[in-house]
Amino acid sequence: MTDKPVSLIGKVTSPLHKIFPTLHYQVWNRQRDKIVKSQLPSLAEFAAPLTIASQDSQRDLHVIVIPHYGPDAPTWHVAGQNHFFEIYQSLQEILGPERVTLLATDKSDPNFDYHARLMQLIIDTKATHVVGQIESDPNKADTWSWDVPMTMLANNWGGVFIGVMWDWAYPWLSVRAKRLAGINSRLLVAELCQPISGLTVKGRIEAGPMTMPLSRATTSAILDRVAGAEKIYDLTFIGALYDYRVQLIDQLRADGVNVAVNPHRPDVTTDYHESRSNQPSYLDYMYGLAQSQMTINFSQAAGGPGEQYKIRLQEAALAQCLCLTDDRNRTRHFFAPDQFGFFDELSNLEHVVKDALSNPVELKQRQIAAQARALKLAETDFWGRIEEALSARGLRSLTGLTAPPEPISN
Repeated sequence: MTDKPVSLIGKVTSPLHKIFPTLHYQVWNRQRDKIVKSQLPSLAEFAAPLTIASQDSQRDLHVIVIPHYGPDAPTWHVAGQNHFFEIYQSLQEILGPERVTLLATDKSDPNFDYHARLMQLIIDTKATHVVGQIESDPNKADTWSWDVPMTMLANNWGGVFIGVMWDWAYPWLSVRAKRLAGINSRLLVAELCQPISGLTVKGRIEAGPMTMPLSRATTSAILDRVAGAEKIYDLTFIGALYDYRVQLIDQLRADGVNVAVNPHRPDVTTDYHESRSNQPSYLDYMYGLAQSQMTINFSQAAGGPGEQYKIRLQEAALAQCLCLTDDRNRTRHFFAPDQFGFFDELSNLEHVVKDALSNPVELKQRQIAAQARALKLAETDFWGRIEEALSARGLRSLTGLTAPPEPISN
């Protein structure tokens, strides 16, 4: 059942693929139909109990969280930059630990072991909601089989499945989500980076983009770490050092801008390989942002053309660092224009930096305003946007939260 859809592309001849560009997706879907049909009998024993467990529409709310990585992952802790730890922890804070159950999977667990375990846990807890990361199997990087349990749940369980995604821009990830949405009308896809309503199923409302999930515990840890940080850099760049970025940084430095590259690290990073290895802790990263007046964000999606809302905006704001971004279309839904900086092209970046540095009082005010907004977003934005989508779809409420209103544009 190993899912390697990209390999199908090689089975489609080039001329045919040009005429029918989605043919490889269709071939994959037909293969998955056969696999699901062959695997469903192994879950047949759960059909009747699942139906019984969800018959009472007024049963107490209970949610099962299936982590993408964890709890055996080294990042499974407060301020570990593990989004599913934050999902689990924040739900416990909002709903109470008695209403949240973790379905933990270990990397050593057999492939597809989670199918039966999920069915049994839904039955045992009479779960009303499940939250899972649907881009790959839990704690597995190379397999995907969500359509098997999703079919069983669609046919026999009346609860709501919230399928979290980090990057719709990768075509094969979006194809998987579309397949699942076609199977289960009670699946709500929550995409972190970009709006996808109407893209899973025509006319269907989904959630996103949204700020990253943050628990109160992690927010407090971040604020404690960045408190009192001295601003020693004009500008930072934190991330992968592609050649064009190295050239940009060199030019800024040549023009007198104090640019720090990955200041959260004790070593010096000068190229792509060095920038992607030996990463320090998340709190060290946040402290590096806090030492910076401004930081750079590029909105280009890693998985394809187009812009995405990047969590760097939220992180920088929490660290009271003004984020400069080339994305105005996404960011404006979360932050007001004075709470971030915008450059429409690389040649304009130096002007934006020097203009901000020329008025330190105003810059400080912008940083403080951005942090205040980020704290409001951290409190309710992730679950609030999911809640609003659930309401729009007529699906059962989970947290009852409402996302903060969009900022007022100048």
